[in-house]
Amino acid sequence: MTKELLPPDFLTAQLKDRRQELSKVMELKLKAQKAAPQGHLRIAQPGGGRSPQYYHITNPKDFNGTYISRSQTSLIKKLAQKDYDLKLIKLLQVQLRAFDKLFAVTDNKIELLYTKLTQARQSLITPVTLTDAQYIEEWQKITWQGRPFSDEAPEYTTAHGERVRSKSEVIIADTLARLHIPYRYEYPLKLKGGQNFYPDFLCLNVHTRQEFIWEHLGMLDEAIYLENSVRKIKLYNDNNYFLGKNLIISMETQKTPVNVRQIEQLIKTYLS
Repeated sequence: MTKELLPPDFLTAQLKDRRQELSKVMELKLKAQKAAPQGHLRIAQPGGGRSPQYYHITNPKDFNGTYISRSQTSLIKKLAQKDYDLKLIKLLQVQLRAFDKLFAVTDNKIELLYTKLTQARQSLITPVTLTDAQYIEEWQKITWQGRPFSDEAPEYTTAHGERVRSKSEVIIADTLARLHIPYRYEYPLKLKGGQNFYPDFLCLNVHTRQEFIWEHLGMLDEAIYLENSVRKIKLYNDNNYFLGKNLIISMETQKTPVNVRQIEQLIKTYLS
């Protein structure tokens, strides 16, 4: 498929989350300043390995301050926290302003440069970052040959008329389609050693452009199937496919069948 010269801007969204976190901390620290004691803390560390001595500075012209006895531990800690928080607030202010300046020039600007054009002009241009619709179209142009079905295999068909191998795979395929998640059924995967392997589904997270293998383990109450499933997962791990990173696994037994809600939760977690 046609590769994007520049993937979508995921960093700005993460930075916005970070800015929101910083803003919440700023709000808490500003509120805490109202209840903090007046003045600042000076710590003197006499030579000879003696314990530190603490002084309360309330007059800016008094550089020495008033001695605080160790019995006033609460005041010492409050003053130390106040001094730290004041420096933190200044740093937070600098970072928040920097984020705002960055967002002013980065926030979706490259994508908007293309999407704000007229359709006539868009048709003449290949943007460096494809729209989601363009990326899906390119991704779905790929053709492949899946595993053949034996003559004795039962026929299970999705809502789109695609043949799969189980009722559970019908549920997965139909849920993916209903939630507009592009997928390829039994798309051949080249593993170490050159062998082809056929995962149940190869799914696309459109927003991140990340592909996930989806395997459904449907007969885990059968010993031989369970052993084969463990070997399959190990094979994926050996080829750098790991659960939660680029591998999705759904499971069921006869007593605990898979349901649409479970499939939707997996899709929401990894593919939406």
